[in-house]
Amino acid sequence: MGVIGKTLKFTAGLALGAGIGAVGAMLVAPQSGKVTTDEIKARVNAVLDAGKDAQSKREKELQTYWEQEINSKADSNKEKAKSK
Repeated sequence: MGVIGKTLKFTAGLALGAGIGAVGAMLVAPQSGKVTTDEIKARVNAVLDAGKDAQSKREKELQTYWEQEINSKADSNKEKAKSK
């Protein structure tokens, strides 16, 4: 059996194990599917909101940095022009 055969066997076993695990989790879940779905949606929304907040903060930081760099270069150019 070659490398490809071993890889296919491993992949099939992995998929089978994941499927069995998912079915087992659903069978022993302490709540209904609707409640679980709602909780998953709430968690996903929380993660998305946190990501959007982080993006907004980073955009503000970069905008401030960019403005400072532009202003410092403009000031430097003014000083050079005065010294000439």
